[in-house]
Amino acid sequence: MKYLLLLLLWLPGAAPAPLAPLQIAEQFVAPTGWAPMKDYLCCEVAGQAKTQTLGQQIPAPLRRTCELVQQGTATAVVAVELRDSASRRDFYLHFQRDTAGWKLAAIRTLAMTHLGPPMVALLTGLPPAEIASYNRKHPDASHAFTVGNLRLWTSADADIAAYFHHHQPDFQKLLRRVQAGKFFAAAPGPNEPAAEAAANADPAVHTLLRRLFLGRVTRRATNCSSCLAFVIGGKTTSTVGLLYQPRPAQLPAMAPDGIIVLRPLGQGWYLYKTA
Repeated sequence: MKYLLLLLLWLPGAAPAPLAPLQIAEQFVAPTGWAPMKDYLCCEVAGQAKTQTLGQQIPAPLRRTCELVQQGTATAVVAVELRDSASRRDFYLHFQRDTAGWKLAAIRTLAMTHLGPPMVALLTGLPPAEIASYNRKHPDASHAFTVGNLRLWTSADADIAAYFHHHQPDFQKLLRRVQAGKFFAAAPGPNEPAAEAAANADPAVHTLLRRLFLGRVTRRATNCSSCLAFVIGGKTTSTVGLLYQPRPAQLPAMAPDGIIVLRPLGQGWYLYKTA
């Protein structure tokens, strides 16, 4: 009987061994190939990864670190950091669970961040006279703010988290000012744009936003009416920022076409990115 069981395990068509999302992610981003890859893919990724894993398409010298961000009964998210001596980049692997087990369904990252470094290089290369001219033309977003904001927008998750912790007293001060102003006291409705405009125009709020290189405060960036989102920046609907929601039960769910990652920073704060 023991030998018959071993034989069955080797027969063609045998069910793949069940793997957890983190295990699948580690295999999928490893620099070597992964023969049973297709058994663990579904949805859009099944059509994208036809012959190579993501790891085979990434330059071999890059270090790859996988971290489980969330795992429920039906969905899971694993963050992948790619790193070398000069840079870091983050991807997010979204999983679904079906009757056969966990499958990798979608891969997401913050869009258009490649635009940031050339813009920073251009701005930091301006001579003093042109910087002064820039500041006159952009009184609400100075040269120093724009450079700092662009750098923060294109930073790796680990660097944004470190930035938040280093400046947490100012983030808490900004939060208290927004809450004290009661700009978002009413439920979201037709007056939401006016409430948001009033919050961002408040002198104390505006000063702290600019000091922290933040673009704006809003409730609309993450479609969470009970959350405050302090947006760093982004393009179209692909944004990054810091979200505040002290009640975990009210956090929005992560999804490939919504919030692609939500990473806890402590005391009700989260780093978020949208698709």
